[in-house]
Amino acid sequence: MCVKKNLFGIAKSVSFVVALTTGLTTVSAVFAPVAMAAEKAQQLSSKMKPLGEADKLMKEKKFKEALAVINEKVVPIQGKTAYEETVTNELKAACLAQLRDYAGVAKVYEAMLAGNQVSAGQVNQRIETLGDIYANLGEFTKAVDAYEKYLQANPGSAEVTSKLLNAYFKKGDYKNSSELAQKLVKKAQDAKVKPEADWLKMLAFGYDKLSKKDGVSKTDSDSYKAKIANVMESLLEFYPTPVYWNDMLKITRNEVNFNDGEKIEFYRLKKAVGAMDAAEYNEMAELALSILDSGDAKAALEAGISSGVVVSSERTTRLLNRAKAEAAKDLAGLDAITKEASTKPNGEPLAKIGAAYLGHGLDEKAISTLQSAIAKGGLKSVDEAYVRLGVANLNLGKKAEAIKAFHSVSDKSNLSRVAKLWILYAKK
Repeated sequence: MCVKKNLFGIAKSVSFVVALTTGLTTVSAVFAPVAMAAEKAQQLSSKMKPLGEADKLMKEKKFKEALAVINEKVVPIQGKTAYEETVTNELKAACLAQLRDYAGVAKVYEAMLAGNQVSAGQVNQRIETLGDIYANLGEFTKAVDAYEKYLQANPGSAEVTSKLLNAYFKKGDYKNSSELAQKLVKKAQDAKVKPEADWLKMLAFGYDKLSKKDGVSKTDSDSYKAKIANVMESLLEFYPTPVYWNDMLKITRNEVNFNDGEKIEFYRLKKAVGAMDAAEYNEMAELALSILDSGDAKAALEAGISSGVVVSSERTTRLLNRAKAEAAKDLAGLDAITKEASTKPNGEPLAKIGAAYLGHGLDEKAISTLQSAIAKGGLKSVDEAYVRLGVANLNLGKKAEAIKAFHSVSDKSNLSRVAKLWILYAKK
Protein backbone atom coordinates (compact mmCIF):
# COMPACT_ATOMS: atom_id res chain seq x y z
CA MET A 1 0.00 0.00 0.00
CA CYS A 2 1.19 3.51 -0.77
CA VAL A 3 0.59 4.61 2.82
CA LYS A 4 3.37 2.38 4.06
CA LYS A 5 6.05 5.08 3.97
CA ASN A 6 4.11 7.36 6.29
CA LEU A 7 1.91 5.18 8.42
CA PHE A 8 3.73 1.89 8.36
CA GLY A 9 7.14 3.40 9.06
CA ILE A 10 6.04 2.64 12.58
CA ALA A 11 7.92 -0.67 12.40
CA LYS A 12 11.17 1.28 12.28
CA SER A 13 10.40 4.72 13.65
CA VAL A 14 8.59 3.71 16.82
CA SER A 15 10.61 1.77 19.42
CA PHE A 16 8.61 -0.98 21.03
CA VAL A 17 11.56 -2.15 23.10
CA VAL A 18 10.72 -1.83 26.77
CA ALA A 19 13.50 -0.13 28.70
CA LEU A 20 14.73 -2.04 31.72
CA THR A 21 13.36 -0.54 34.90
CA THR A 22 14.75 0.04 38.34
CA GLY A 23 14.06 -3.60 39.11
CA LEU A 24 17.36 -4.30 37.38
CA THR A 25 19.36 -1.15 37.74
CA THR A 26 19.03 -1.05 41.52
CA VAL A 27 18.97 -4.75 42.17
CA SER A 28 22.45 -4.68 43.75
CA ALA A 29 21.21 -2.30 46.43
CA VAL A 30 18.26 -4.57 47.12
CA PHE A 31 20.08 -7.88 47.33
CA ALA A 32 23.63 -7.03 48.47
CA PRO A 33 24.33 -8.98 51.72
CA VAL A 34 25.32 -5.82 53.54
CA ALA A 35 21.81 -4.43 53.07
CA MET A 36 20.11 -7.47 54.57
CA ALA A 37 18.60 -7.49 57.99
CA ALA A 38 20.93 -8.88 60.65
CA GLU A 39 18.87 -12.00 61.22
CA LYS A 40 18.97 -12.79 57.50
CA ALA A 41 22.71 -12.15 57.25
CA GLN A 42 23.32 -14.58 60.09
CA GLN A 43 21.94 -17.36 57.96
CA LEU A 44 25.06 -17.19 55.79
CA SER A 45 27.69 -19.65 56.95
CA SER A 46 31.34 -18.71 57.30
CA LYS A 47 32.24 -20.40 54.03
CA MET A 48 30.24 -17.67 52.25
CA LYS A 49 32.72 -15.01 53.34
CA PRO A 50 33.75 -14.22 49.71
CA LEU A 51 30.32 -12.66 49.26
CA GLY A 52 31.48 -9.82 51.50
CA GLU A 53 34.49 -9.32 49.25
CA ALA A 54 32.19 -9.17 46.21
CA ASP A 55 29.89 -6.73 47.97
CA LYS A 56 32.81 -4.43 48.81
CA LEU A 57 33.91 -4.41 45.17
CA MET A 58 30.38 -3.59 44.05
CA LYS A 59 30.26 -0.58 46.37
CA GLU A 60 33.47 0.58 44.70
CA LYS A 61 31.69 0.11 41.35
CA LYS A 62 34.16 -2.60 40.38
CA PHE A 63 31.43 -4.82 39.02
CA LYS A 64 33.62 -6.89 36.72
CA GLU A 65 35.94 -7.76 39.60
CA ALA A 66 32.96 -8.48 41.87
CA LEU A 67 31.49 -10.85 39.28
CA ALA A 68 34.82 -12.64 39.01
CA VAL A 69 34.86 -13.19 42.79
CA ILE A 70 31.33 -14.60 42.68
CA ASN A 71 32.07 -16.94 39.77
CA GLU A 72 35.49 -18.07 40.99
CA LYS A 73 35.10 -18.10 44.76
CA VAL A 74 31.40 -18.32 45.62
CA VAL A 75 29.75 -20.41 42.92
CA PRO A 76 32.19 -23.36 43.39
CA ILE A 77 31.44 -23.57 47.14
CA GLN A 78 29.91 -26.96 47.89
CA GLY A 79 27.04 -27.60 50.28
CA LYS A 80 25.41 -24.18 50.09
CA THR A 81 21.96 -23.92 51.65
CA ALA A 82 18.97 -22.94 49.51
CA TYR A 83 19.15 -19.47 51.02
CA GLU A 84 22.87 -19.18 50.22
CA GLU A 85 22.23 -20.25 46.62
CA THR A 86 19.55 -17.59 46.38
CA VAL A 87 21.78 -14.83 47.77
CA THR A 88 24.61 -15.87 45.44
CA ASN A 89 22.39 -15.73 42.39
CA GLU A 90 20.81 -12.41 43.36
CA LEU A 91 24.20 -10.79 43.81
CA LYS A 92 25.43 -12.31 40.56
CA ALA A 93 22.40 -10.94 38.73
CA ALA A 94 23.04 -7.52 40.28
CA CYS A 95 26.62 -7.50 38.95
CA LEU A 96 25.51 -8.63 35.50
CA ALA A 97 22.87 -5.91 35.41
CA GLN A 98 25.42 -3.22 36.26
CA LEU A 99 27.63 -4.57 33.46
CA ARG A 100 24.64 -4.43 31.08
CA ASP A 101 24.88 -8.16 30.50
CA TYR A 102 21.13 -8.66 30.43
CA ALA A 103 21.36 -12.01 28.70
CA GLY A 104 23.36 -13.14 31.72
CA VAL A 105 20.75 -11.69 34.08
CA ALA A 106 18.01 -13.58 32.25
CA LYS A 107 19.95 -16.84 32.51
CA VAL A 108 20.33 -16.39 36.26
CA TYR A 109 16.69 -15.45 36.75
CA GLU A 110 15.50 -18.43 34.70
CA ALA A 111 17.61 -20.72 36.88
CA MET A 112 16.27 -19.14 40.06
CA LEU A 113 12.65 -19.53 38.95
CA ALA A 114 13.25 -23.13 37.93
CA GLY A 115 14.93 -23.82 41.27
CA ASN A 116 12.19 -22.18 43.36
CA GLN A 117 14.68 -19.59 44.61
CA VAL A 118 12.28 -16.67 44.21
CA SER A 119 9.81 -15.91 47.00
CA ALA A 120 6.14 -16.36 46.09
CA GLY A 121 5.52 -12.61 46.40
CA GLN A 122 8.22 -11.81 43.85
CA VAL A 123 7.64 -14.51 41.22
CA ASN A 124 5.32 -12.46 39.03
CA GLN A 125 7.56 -9.42 39.17
CA ARG A 126 10.55 -11.56 38.22
CA ILE A 127 8.65 -13.09 35.28
CA GLU A 128 7.69 -9.62 34.04
CA THR A 129 11.32 -8.50 34.33
CA LEU A 130 12.36 -11.51 32.28
CA GLY A 131 9.89 -10.49 29.59
CA ASP A 132 11.36 -6.96 29.63
CA ILE A 133 14.88 -8.32 29.32
CA TYR A 134 14.01 -10.60 26.41
CA ALA A 135 12.15 -7.78 24.64
CA ASN A 136 15.21 -5.55 25.11
CA LEU A 137 17.41 -8.27 23.66
CA GLY A 138 15.12 -8.81 20.67
CA GLU A 139 14.21 -12.33 21.77
CA PHE A 140 10.51 -11.74 21.28
CA THR A 141 9.38 -15.37 21.41
CA LYS A 142 10.79 -15.63 24.93
CA ALA A 143 9.34 -12.23 25.80
CA VAL A 144 5.89 -13.41 24.65
CA ASP A 145 6.20 -16.57 26.77
CA ALA A 146 7.13 -14.54 29.85
CA TYR A 147 4.37 -11.95 29.43
CA GLU A 148 1.75 -14.63 28.75
CA LYS A 149 2.83 -16.49 31.88
CA TYR A 150 2.56 -13.28 33.90
CA LEU A 151 -0.91 -12.54 32.54
CA GLN A 152 -2.14 -16.01 33.43
CA ALA A 153 -1.74 -14.95 37.05
CA ASN A 154 -2.59 -11.25 36.52
CA PRO A 155 -5.02 -11.04 33.58
CA GLY A 156 -6.05 -7.48 34.38
CA SER A 157 -2.62 -5.91 33.97
CA ALA A 158 -2.98 -3.29 31.24
CA GLU A 159 0.74 -2.49 31.29
CA VAL A 160 1.88 -6.07 30.70
CA THR A 161 -0.89 -6.64 28.15
CA SER A 162 0.53 -3.70 26.20
CA LYS A 163 4.01 -5.17 26.51
CA LEU A 164 2.71 -8.47 25.17
CA LEU A 165 1.17 -6.67 22.22
CA ASN A 166 4.52 -5.01 21.48
CA ALA A 167 6.30 -8.37 21.67
CA TYR A 168 3.82 -10.05 19.32
CA PHE A 169 4.21 -7.18 16.87
CA LYS A 170 8.01 -7.15 16.94
CA LYS A 171 8.02 -10.92 16.60
CA GLY A 172 6.02 -10.58 13.39
CA ASP A 173 3.03 -12.44 14.81
CA TYR A 174 0.49 -10.11 13.21
CA LYS A 175 -2.47 -12.40 13.83
CA ASN A 176 -2.05 -12.30 17.59
CA SER A 177 -0.88 -8.68 17.67
CA SER A 178 -3.95 -7.60 15.67
CA GLU A 179 -6.34 -9.58 17.86
CA LEU A 180 -4.80 -8.18 21.04
CA ALA A 181 -4.65 -4.62 19.69
CA GLN A 182 -8.30 -4.88 18.71
CA LYS A 183 -9.21 -5.98 22.24
CA LEU A 184 -7.26 -3.12 23.79
CA VAL A 185 -8.84 -0.58 21.46
CA LYS A 186 -12.35 -1.90 22.14
CA LYS A 187 -11.74 -1.92 25.88
CA ALA A 188 -10.62 1.71 25.74
CA GLN A 189 -13.57 2.74 23.60
CA ASP A 190 -16.02 0.91 25.87
CA ALA A 191 -14.52 2.81 28.80
CA LYS A 192 -14.88 6.02 26.76
CA VAL A 193 -11.16 6.75 26.86
CA LYS A 194 -8.82 7.42 23.95
CA PRO A 195 -7.03 4.30 22.65
CA GLU A 196 -3.26 4.52 22.43
CA ALA A 197 -2.10 5.69 19.00
CA ASP A 198 0.45 2.84 18.86
CA TRP A 199 -2.31 0.27 19.32
CA LEU A 200 -4.18 1.66 16.34
CA LYS A 201 -1.05 1.91 14.20
CA MET A 202 -0.02 -1.66 15.02
CA LEU A 203 -3.56 -2.82 14.26
CA ALA A 204 -3.53 -1.14 10.83
CA PHE A 205 -0.04 -2.46 10.07
CA GLY A 206 -1.04 -5.97 11.16
CA TYR A 207 -4.13 -5.95 8.95
CA ASP A 208 -1.99 -4.83 6.02
CA LYS A 209 0.44 -7.70 6.56
CA LEU A 210 -2.37 -10.23 6.97
CA SER A 211 -4.04 -9.02 3.77
CA LYS A 212 -0.89 -9.87 1.82
CA LYS A 213 -0.18 -13.31 3.22
CA ASP A 214 0.06 -16.19 0.78
CA GLY A 215 -3.24 -17.94 0.27
CA VAL A 216 -5.42 -15.03 1.40
CA SER A 217 -8.54 -14.84 -0.75
CA LYS A 218 -9.57 -11.63 -2.48
CA THR A 219 -12.64 -11.47 -0.24
CA ASP A 220 -10.52 -11.67 2.91
CA SER A 221 -7.99 -9.23 1.48
CA ASP A 222 -10.76 -6.72 0.75
CA SER A 223 -12.09 -7.26 4.26
CA TYR A 224 -8.69 -6.41 5.73
CA LYS A 225 -8.49 -3.28 3.58
CA ALA A 226 -11.85 -2.17 4.93
CA LYS A 227 -10.60 -2.81 8.46
CA ILE A 228 -7.50 -0.72 7.78
CA ALA A 229 -9.69 2.16 6.63
CA ASN A 230 -11.81 1.86 9.80
CA VAL A 231 -8.70 1.91 11.98
CA MET A 232 -7.41 4.95 10.12
CA GLU A 233 -10.72 6.68 10.75
CA SER A 234 -10.25 5.97 14.46
CA LEU A 235 -6.73 7.42 14.29
CA LEU A 236 -8.15 10.56 12.70
CA GLU A 237 -10.89 10.74 15.30
CA PHE A 238 -8.48 10.64 18.22
CA TYR A 239 -5.24 11.91 16.65
CA PRO A 240 -6.12 14.20 13.68
CA THR A 241 -2.56 14.84 12.49
CA PRO A 242 -1.59 15.77 8.91
CA VAL A 243 0.25 12.47 8.55
CA TYR A 244 -2.85 10.39 9.29
CA TRP A 245 -5.00 12.60 7.06
CA ASN A 246 -2.58 11.99 4.20
CA ASP A 247 -2.57 8.25 4.83
CA MET A 248 -6.36 8.03 4.97
CA LEU A 249 -6.84 10.12 1.86
CA LYS A 250 -4.33 7.99 -0.05
CA ILE A 251 -6.21 4.86 0.96
CA THR A 252 -9.48 6.46 -0.17
CA ARG A 253 -8.08 7.61 -3.50
CA ASN A 254 -6.51 4.23 -4.28
CA GLU A 255 -9.54 2.15 -3.43
CA VAL A 256 -12.39 4.23 -4.88
CA ASN A 257 -12.93 4.89 -8.59
CA PHE A 258 -14.40 8.40 -8.52
CA ASN A 259 -16.17 10.01 -11.45
CA ASP A 260 -15.33 13.65 -12.28
CA GLY A 261 -17.93 15.17 -9.96
CA GLU A 262 -16.93 12.90 -7.11
CA LYS A 263 -13.26 13.77 -7.65
CA ILE A 264 -14.09 17.41 -7.10
CA GLU A 265 -15.63 16.52 -3.73
CA PHE A 266 -12.61 14.40 -2.83
CA TYR A 267 -10.27 17.28 -3.68
CA ARG A 268 -12.49 19.70 -1.77
CA LEU A 269 -11.89 17.62 1.34
CA LYS A 270 -8.14 17.40 0.69
CA LYS A 271 -8.05 21.17 0.27
CA ALA A 272 -9.90 21.69 3.56
CA VAL A 273 -7.45 19.55 5.56
CA GLY A 274 -4.41 21.08 3.87
CA ALA A 275 -3.30 17.87 2.16
CA MET A 276 -3.18 19.06 -1.48
CA ASP A 277 0.02 19.24 -3.51
CA ALA A 278 0.62 21.52 -6.49
CA ALA A 279 -0.31 18.92 -9.09
CA GLU A 280 -3.61 18.24 -7.32
CA TYR A 281 -4.54 21.92 -7.16
CA ASN A 282 -3.96 22.18 -10.91
CA GLU A 283 -5.81 18.93 -11.59
CA MET A 284 -8.78 20.09 -9.53
CA ALA A 285 -8.89 23.36 -11.47
CA GLU A 286 -8.68 21.67 -14.87
CA LEU A 287 -11.24 19.06 -13.90
CA ALA A 288 -13.63 21.70 -12.55
CA LEU A 289 -13.37 23.72 -15.75
CA SER A 290 -14.03 20.61 -17.83
CA ILE A 291 -17.39 20.09 -16.09
CA LEU A 292 -18.27 23.82 -16.20
CA ASP A 293 -17.52 24.32 -12.50
CA SER A 294 -15.54 27.56 -12.82
CA GLY A 295 -16.02 28.66 -9.21
CA ASP A 296 -14.21 25.63 -7.82
CA ALA A 297 -11.48 26.01 -10.47
CA LYS A 298 -10.84 29.60 -9.45
CA ALA A 299 -11.01 28.78 -5.72
CA ALA A 300 -8.60 25.85 -6.07
CA LEU A 301 -5.93 27.85 -7.89
CA GLU A 302 -6.22 30.83 -5.58
CA ALA A 303 -5.96 28.57 -2.51
CA GLY A 304 -2.94 26.78 -3.94
CA ILE A 305 -1.15 30.03 -4.75
CA SER A 306 -1.97 31.74 -1.45
CA SER A 307 -0.75 28.71 0.52
CA GLY A 308 2.54 28.74 -1.38
CA VAL A 309 2.00 25.19 -2.62
CA VAL A 310 1.36 26.28 -6.22
CA VAL A 311 4.16 28.36 -7.71
CA SER A 312 3.08 30.93 -10.27
CA SER A 313 3.97 29.92 -13.79
CA GLU A 314 2.81 30.72 -17.30
CA ARG A 315 0.54 27.69 -17.25
CA THR A 316 -0.91 28.54 -13.83
CA THR A 317 -1.47 32.17 -14.76
CA ARG A 318 -3.23 31.16 -17.98
CA LEU A 319 -5.41 28.66 -16.15
CA LEU A 320 -6.28 31.12 -13.40
CA ASN A 321 -7.19 33.87 -15.85
CA ARG A 322 -9.46 31.47 -17.69
CA ALA A 323 -11.09 30.36 -14.42
CA LYS A 324 -11.65 33.97 -13.34
CA ALA A 325 -13.22 34.91 -16.66
CA GLU A 326 -15.55 31.93 -16.73
CA ALA A 327 -16.40 32.34 -13.03
CA ALA A 328 -17.41 35.98 -13.55
CA LYS A 329 -19.61 35.06 -16.49
CA ASP A 330 -21.12 32.12 -14.65
CA LEU A 331 -21.79 34.08 -11.49
CA ALA A 332 -23.58 36.88 -13.37
CA GLY A 333 -26.28 34.54 -14.64
CA LEU A 334 -26.74 32.14 -11.71
CA ASP A 335 -29.61 33.91 -9.97
CA ALA A 336 -31.59 34.14 -13.20
CA ILE A 337 -31.25 30.49 -14.15
CA THR A 338 -32.07 29.45 -10.57
CA LYS A 339 -35.62 30.74 -11.06
CA GLU A 340 -35.94 28.81 -14.29
CA ALA A 341 -34.49 25.63 -12.75
CA SER A 342 -37.03 25.77 -9.94
CA THR A 343 -39.80 25.23 -12.47
CA LYS A 344 -38.32 22.00 -13.80
CA PRO A 345 -39.98 18.68 -12.89
CA ASN A 346 -36.91 17.26 -11.12
CA GLY A 347 -34.13 18.66 -8.97
CA GLU A 348 -31.14 17.97 -11.22
CA PRO A 349 -30.85 21.54 -12.63
CA LEU A 350 -31.07 22.98 -9.12
CA ALA A 351 -28.42 20.52 -7.90
CA LYS A 352 -25.99 21.78 -10.54
CA ILE A 353 -26.72 25.39 -9.58
CA GLY A 354 -26.25 24.53 -5.91
CA ALA A 355 -22.84 23.07 -6.76
CA ALA A 356 -21.98 26.26 -8.62
CA TYR A 357 -22.98 28.45 -5.69
CA LEU A 358 -20.78 26.33 -3.43
CA GLY A 359 -17.83 26.68 -5.79
CA HIS A 360 -18.26 30.46 -5.77
CA GLY A 361 -18.34 30.54 -1.97
CA LEU A 362 -22.01 31.54 -1.78
CA ASP A 363 -22.86 29.06 0.94
CA GLU A 364 -26.30 30.37 1.97
CA LYS A 365 -27.54 30.19 -1.62
CA ALA A 366 -25.87 26.79 -2.04
CA ILE A 367 -27.76 25.45 0.98
CA SER A 368 -31.21 26.67 -0.08
CA THR A 369 -30.72 25.54 -3.68
CA LEU A 370 -29.39 22.10 -2.77
CA GLN A 371 -32.19 21.57 -0.25
CA SER A 372 -34.74 22.42 -2.95
CA ALA A 373 -33.02 20.05 -5.39
CA ILE A 374 -33.07 17.16 -2.90
CA ALA A 375 -36.71 17.83 -2.04
CA LYS A 376 -37.71 17.76 -5.75
CA GLY A 377 -35.90 14.45 -6.27
CA GLY A 378 -34.84 12.87 -9.55
CA LEU A 379 -31.15 13.61 -8.98
CA LYS A 380 -28.47 11.70 -10.85
CA SER A 381 -26.43 11.66 -7.65
CA VAL A 382 -28.24 12.64 -4.49
CA ASP A 383 -25.08 11.68 -2.55
CA GLU A 384 -23.06 14.42 -4.27
CA ALA A 385 -25.81 16.87 -3.33
CA TYR A 386 -25.73 15.77 0.32
CA VAL A 387 -21.93 16.12 0.49
CA ARG A 388 -22.10 19.61 -1.00
CA LEU A 389 -24.92 20.52 1.37
CA GLY A 390 -22.79 19.35 4.29
CA VAL A 391 -19.77 21.36 3.11
CA ALA A 392 -21.84 24.54 2.66
CA ASN A 393 -23.25 24.21 6.18
CA LEU A 394 -19.80 23.52 7.59
CA ASN A 395 -18.40 26.61 5.86
CA LEU A 396 -20.98 28.63 7.80
CA GLY A 397 -20.10 26.95 11.09
CA LYS A 398 -23.34 24.95 11.19
CA LYS A 399 -21.73 21.71 12.33
CA ALA A 400 -24.89 19.87 13.38
CA GLU A 401 -26.58 20.52 10.03
CA ALA A 402 -23.39 19.61 8.17
CA ILE A 403 -22.99 16.32 10.00
CA LYS A 404 -26.66 15.47 9.39
CA ALA A 405 -26.16 16.01 5.64
CA PHE A 406 -22.98 13.90 5.59
CA HIS A 407 -24.79 11.12 7.45
CA SER A 408 -27.40 11.12 4.68
CA VAL A 409 -24.86 9.84 2.14
CA SER A 410 -25.47 6.18 1.30
CA ASP A 411 -22.97 3.62 2.60
CA LYS A 412 -22.92 2.16 -0.91
CA SER A 413 -21.91 5.43 -2.52
CA ASN A 414 -18.39 6.18 -3.77
CA LEU A 415 -18.61 9.25 -1.57
CA SER A 416 -19.42 7.27 1.57
CA ARG A 417 -15.89 7.42 2.94
CA VAL A 418 -15.49 11.05 1.91
CA ALA A 419 -18.64 11.87 3.89
CA LYS A 420 -17.34 9.97 6.93
CA LEU A 421 -14.07 11.88 6.74
CA TRP A 422 -15.94 15.17 6.53
CA ILE A 423 -17.75 14.17 9.72
CA LEU A 424 -14.43 13.55 11.47
CA TYR A 425 -13.15 16.88 10.20
CA ALA A 426 -16.30 18.64 11.38
CA LYS A 427 -15.95 17.18 14.88
CA LYS A 428 -12.34 18.19 15.41
